[in-house]
Amino acid sequence: MVTRRYAVNLIYNGVQATGEISPYLNSFTYTDALDESDTVSLNLTDREGRWAAGWIPQKEDRLSAEIAAENWNGGKEQKRISCGDFMVDDFRFSGPPDKLSISGISSPLNLDFKETRRYQTWAEATLFQIASEIAGRYGLECVFEGADIPVVKTEQSGQADGDFLKKTAEKYGFGMKTYSGRIILFEYALYESKAAEKTIRKSDVRKWDYKSTMLGTYTGAKVSYTNPGTKETVEILVGKEGRLYKTNEKADNVADAERIGQNALRNANRKETTFSASLLPGTELYAGENVNLSGFGKMDGRYQIGKVIHQVGTGDYSLQVSGWRLPEEAADEPKEDGQGTAGQGTYVVQSGDTLWDLSERFYGSPELYGRLYQANRKVIEREAKRRGKADSRNGYWIFPGTELEVPEG
Repeated sequence: MVTRRYAVNLIYNGVQATGEISPYLNSFTYTDALDESDTVSLNLTDREGRWAAGWIPQKEDRLSAEIAAENWNGGKEQKRISCGDFMVDDFRFSGPPDKLSISGISSPLNLDFKETRRYQTWAEATLFQIASEIAGRYGLECVFEGADIPVVKTEQSGQADGDFLKKTAEKYGFGMKTYSGRIILFEYALYESKAAEKTIRKSDVRKWDYKSTMLGTYTGAKVSYTNPGTKETVEILVGKEGRLYKTNEKADNVADAERIGQNALRNANRKETTFSASLLPGTELYAGENVNLSGFGKMDGRYQIGKVIHQVGTGDYSLQVSGWRLPEEAADEPKEDGQGTAGQGTYVVQSGDTLWDLSERFYGSPELYGRLYQANRKVIEREAKRRGKADSRNGYWIFPGTELEVPEG
């Protein structure tokens, strides 16, 4: 049998340093995370005292790393796993024997992104515009995966750019991470909807753990917004009564409140059922991928990978993954336009109409707007795209002249 071999290629402050560092490297760990900055750590021996003397690292040193594998799948295949670029944010000496650990984080070129507090009012913007302006301050590319979100007004009140952007993204259902000179914002719902293209079989696993809990999960969420007409605070319920999550986030309108409530529930309930495993070498997985579990009985299903940890030791390589179960596809898909229960007839959208106003007119409550949206989802989305929108944002955009079916209340 062909023996697998593993090595770590390193560039330190722009200089190829594999030959100098490898003789002292005891272990290397690379953590690929879905909604956190990636990290690396190096554990080194310092038996000759070189690191404590002239080689001592400095905070904000730059480090690039790559895992090189030979005979990856038991044959002669070579594999390169690029870990990305990192900033040294922590190092520690200990002994005896004398050792050094260096930690790095995938982050912008300086600490201002995480430490400098800023005050700014964002008005009549979008989530992409906010992210792009912040990325531009640090010379980073902004990668935006998902439908853009209108933001009427939000305040950055003494928060560092990294904290503010991450919190704002989460409010609207997006995750955020920094990686190799980029700030990446991605819509959770978009990632969760992707098909599982890989399968983790029980025969691939060294050890595994599965956990399902009700602790910290919710059946519904309550969100408030101020009615622009009456100036009254209105509280809406997303989901069902029972174990309610009360978010402090304030919405701009009922559509915004609905979106915030749905995302708060998704964030809170995402890790209701979790799975972790140590896999055999040869498996290639990345954070954010959806995979199928097979051979685990009732635990089989579709899962999203939240974290992948690669560890290279002396002649050894291990891979740990962890993630959470994704909801099964809804058993009763929304009806196609005009199908289902006979309704109140049709209505042609007029200038200034919103689904929430129409819901109040036909059903007596703006909170039932989803009934109109689901009955007309296909035509609403088609018209939004015809008008140049990526989508309707769950009915946020409707246009004059669109004919809607009005189902029974």
